Amino acid sequence: MKKIIETRLPVHILTQSAIGEKVKKGHPGNLHPWWNRTPIDSSAALLAAVLEDTPQEEAQWRTVFERLGQLADGGKVQIPASSNGPVVCDPFAGFGGLVMAAQKLGLPVIASDLNPVAVTLTKAAAEIPAEFGERQPVNPDASALLTEGTEGLEADVAYYGKKLGERVCTLLENQYPLVNLPSEQQPLPVFAWIWVRTMECPNPACSCEMPLASSFVLTRTKGKEYWAEPVSEGKKLTFQIHQGICPHGKETNKHGSKGARFICPHCGSIAQDEEVIRAGKDGHLGIQLMAVGVQTRTGRVFLAPDAVQKQAAACVRTEEEALGTIPNNARWFAPPRFGITQFSQLFTPRQKCFLDTLCEQLPVICKEAELDAIKKQMADDGMPLAEKGKGALAYSQAIGVYLSLLISKLADFHSAFCTWDNRNGNIRSVFNRQALPIAWVFGEGNPFISGPIGNFHTVLKNMTDAISGLSGSRPADVFQADALDVSFPEDSILFTELPYFDNVGYGELSDYFYGWLKKGLESIYPNVFQQQSTPKEEICSIPEHFAGNAAAAAEKYKEQIRTIFAHFYPHASKEYPSVVFFAYREADRENAFDFLLQGIIDAGFSITGLWPVRTNISKKKGELVRVAVIFRRRETDEVIGTRRGFINGLKHRLPALLDMAYEENLQEDEKQIIGLGMGLQIAGEFQKVLNADGTLLSLSDALNLIGQEVRDYCYIHAVERQKEEENDG
Repeated sequence: MKKIIETRLPVHILTQSAIGEKVKKGHPGNLHPWWNRTPIDSSAALLAAVLEDTPQEEAQWRTVFERLGQLADGGKVQIPASSNGPVVCDPFAGFGGLVMAAQKLGLPVIASDLNPVAVTLTKAAAEIPAEFGERQPVNPDASALLTEGTEGLEADVAYYGKKLGERVCTLLENQYPLVNLPSEQQPLPVFAWIWVRTMECPNPACSCEMPLASSFVLTRTKGKEYWAEPVSEGKKLTFQIHQGICPHGKETNKHGSKGARFICPHCGSIAQDEEVIRAGKDGHLGIQLMAVGVQTRTGRVFLAPDAVQKQAAACVRTEEEALGTIPNNARWFAPPRFGITQFSQLFTPRQKCFLDTLCEQLPVICKEAELDAIKKQMADDGMPLAEKGKGALAYSQAIGVYLSLLISKLADFHSAFCTWDNRNGNIRSVFNRQALPIAWVFGEGNPFISGPIGNFHTVLKNMTDAISGLSGSRPADVFQADALDVSFPEDSILFTELPYFDNVGYGELSDYFYGWLKKGLESIYPNVFQQQSTPKEEICSIPEHFAGNAAAAAEKYKEQIRTIFAHFYPHASKEYPSVVFFAYREADRENAFDFLLQGIIDAGFSITGLWPVRTNISKKKGELVRVAVIFRRRETDEVIGTRRGFINGLKHRLPALLDMAYEENLQEDEKQIIGLGMGLQIAGEFQKVLNADGTLLSLSDALNLIGQEVRDYCYIHAVERQKEEENDG
């Protein structure tokens, strides 16, 4: 019996949901940064369509679409199924979006990823809430009122997180000195320090310290404008802070829009790109405190830094722990080009001190949580979280997982690569995109006050709000594994988002956070965090993993993807189809998407549907096309067809399938993708199709034949609609 997903879907509803799902208050994405998150609600609706048989009456379809629409809108709807449902397998879990989608439907899930950061995120989003939900909080301030769902876990993470922040704030009080202003009755805290990178002027006759400033403008807030002017005192660089609009020509000393070229304010010489690079590789790039921002009763003011502020920013520590080496991959990391090769170099001394101190105090806080849990009669069994413990130790470690993610997330906002947003005078996070560019001017926020973006209080609140939205209604088994090594259970379905074709370097980018997570989680998940960096053996087609050989990378990627489908086939459900999401650029379709379809077919499956579910609004040339590929075990044995018979089958049967599958508001490219899926459903009824000369009909030829029939169908219907409109007119 066909399932809904093999017949008809409300594509526009799913797409609107996928595009509209943002990381706002309460969204699991607030647990930690991740790249290309798989949308949860639209995925839950699509998975629900896997479970239910195709209705026979049009009235039933209206009920089905209503349920799917409610799920896509974030609702919780009971989905009927002919059994308890299949086991859902996701071997590329990422941040856990598809795992949470399956949990919403009450399905059993096993999920894995090779990347330790992804494993931790999925455990925090799905596994831990399922294990420790429906428990009362253990902290001393907890209310005696009964809690529901993850409210108890949320309350404890909030309590112990706040305690961690307060303790570190006390320990580092001297590193965040107050500022005395004549207009204010009491000293005020600094909300941000604005820094600029520096080097020695390459002109031998000058040799002054010069700024490398993308902008000297501190804020453009109307009526509260401030800017910094570089001043040379001998060979040293200082700054004068001016209130008002920055004069034209003094906004920056960057020369041109491309490359790292800067004009020396003292002599007017231009430091060329190669000279800045050489200075960096020789260890001669520095940083200089340019301005100090203070929040007053009447708004923000900016001051020149004094000796007290400069000394506090130094924050010298006797011990320096390594965080790992930055991957030398210019596509995602610009710093190594300028001699910044260690992750520890991405932070000011004070930022490093702040994050290190949080990591040092974390075990102390977790121990307090364990003792409080024992006082609340939680089992003192000594079983750790990694061994599926359920007592006080495991629970305190679960709290430690969220607080470790909190520290790691803070590293995204407290780095010497957080660019300064001078439109309103605030800080941007490091990862505004899937790369880490150089930041010539950067902002260092005060983590202990509420003004700067990414302060401790706000990040903790966003995290606890996210925890409150986690359901964990069905247990999820989450573990670290290469997708090629996963043992699939019997009668399972694949529900996963495959790695995109040479798109995102998840392993490399995750290294930024891995060092901080390792500090907190190596004792909690020793097997997951045993390596010095994230494994780079992930399935991908990134040329840099193959000494720059793009062809070798693509071939290896294809081989591994084919292996996964072949490995999964014996365990695939006979009742339910599987779903893999895949994104490709139209220019790479034949090399990327068509090969994927061929790999699924070669493993013994039939493709029974293709559904476009975009996650972006615009459709610019070269953007990714995201498609859900539906497939199930082929049940026909050695049914051989002819090319002519296949074409006749398309002409006679495809129009009825398209009548059912197409919605009124579909775009032409969406119709083409859906039409190809319906045509492949017909092709899947044959073991093979022979051309007139006895050769096998290739997938490429089959897609061309289907595509032509789909275009003919769309043309005929367009003509008919035009005639109807003319008659109505």
